[in-house]
Amino acid sequence: MEEIMKKYVILLIGVSFFFAGCGTCPKQLKTVDEMVTCASNNVKIIKPEELHELMNSEDIYTLIDVRERSEYYHGYIPGALVLPRGIIEFKIANEKFWEDEGLYMPQKDEKIILYCKKGGRSILAAESLLKLGYQNVEALEGGFIKWELTYPDEMEKDLEMLMGGGEKESADTGGC
Repeated sequence: MEEIMKKYVILLIGVSFFFAGCGTCPKQLKTVDEMVTCASNNVKIIKPEELHELMNSEDIYTLIDVRERSEYYHGYIPGALVLPRGIIEFKIANEKFWEDEGLYMPQKDEKIILYCKKGGRSILAAESLLKLGYQNVEALEGGFIKWELTYPDEMEKDLEMLMGGGEKESADTGGC
């Protein structure tokens, strides 16, 4: 009986080590796809249908497009603020930035939804915001492409930019 108990304990230890390793990522990753996969373990994903429902509700949220400005002008989700992934960490808690945009600065517990072209950059940006203490951050599944396919009539374009109106950049672009 004691021999069976020892084997059982060894089996339990082995299984627990196996499951403890699941969901963790190595310190060094080989590809950006691995990086996105690891980050997605920590980030909540919102489907386009859920975002659409949220947009038609009275709930408070902040929708951020983390693509570069040149991508944003070809089409974006109504109500989105462009805040590229390269500077989001520097601007998210900058009161002057939000004041200049005519918006209130999101609090750490408020819902923030991020999207990019296909979903990868928004997952990485969402993980960064989680590390900065934002507790209710979500990334749009499939990014703008999936939104555009799901709701082709519910997107906007900045025609001024497309017609050659030039980049709309602020003088202060970040902290590095």
